[in-house]
Amino acid sequence: MTSETRARAREEDVVVSAGPGDGSTGVADAGPSEGSAGVSGGATDDGAGGWGRIPVRPVPILTVLLVLLLGAVAFLWSTRPGESAVRTGDYAEALQAARSGVVDLTSFDYLTLDDDIEQARRVSTGDLREESVAQLDERRQEITDLRAVVNTEVVGAGVTRADGEDATVLLIIQSTQESAATPQAQVVRYRIEVTLEKSDGRWLLSGIKGTEAPGDD
Repeated sequence: MTSETRARAREEDVVVSAGPGDGSTGVADAGPSEGSAGVSGGATDDGAGGWGRIPVRPVPILTVLLVLLLGAVAFLWSTRPGESAVRTGDYAEALQAARSGVVDLTSFDYLTLDDDIEQARRVSTGDLREESVAQLDERRQEITDLRAVVNTEVVGAGVTRADGEDATVLLIIQSTQESAATPQAQVVRYRIEVTLEKSDGRWLLSGIKGTEAPGDD
C-alpha cells in the first residue's frame, strides 16, 4: 500500500467514526455523561416525576353519579303514593259543614223543640232529613215530659274523602244529656262517620252511622 493510499484510508475512518452529526465529534454524540441532567423533569422509577402518576378523569365519575341520581329519582317517582281522595278546595267546607251540621242535628232542648226540628231540616237532606225530623216530632211529648236537653260538641274530626259533590268525615262527638229522670247529667262519647252531599252550593248531611260502641267518660 502506497503512502497516498494509507492517508486516504485514515480520512475515511475519521468520517465514519464521527457519525452523521453536523460537525460534532464522536464523543459529543455518545450521549450524556453519568452525572448529566439532560433528562430532568422526566419520569422516575419511584413515581416522583409527572409521568409516573395515573391522572384521575372526572368525566366518567360524574356520568356514573348522574346515572345513579336519575335512577333514584325514577324509583321515588314510581313509588309515590296514589292521588289523594281529598281535594284541598273541598276539605275545609266539608269539614266545617260536618261539624256544625252534626251539632245542629243531634242537639235539642224541650223548650225550643220547634226551632231544633227546623234546624235539623236545614242541615240535612234525603232520608236522613225525613227520619230525623220524624223522630223528633213523634217523640215531642216524651221529650217535653222528661224536660230533656241534649247538647252535642265535636271533639275531633277529619275528612277522609271529598270532591265537588260528595264527602265523608269521621267525627268524635261528646253528648251531654240531661232530663228530669236523671239527677246528674250523663256524658257520652261516640265515634261516627258522616256523609255529605253538595246541593245548591251547600254541604248537607246525607247519612250518619256509628263506627264503634259509645262509651261514658
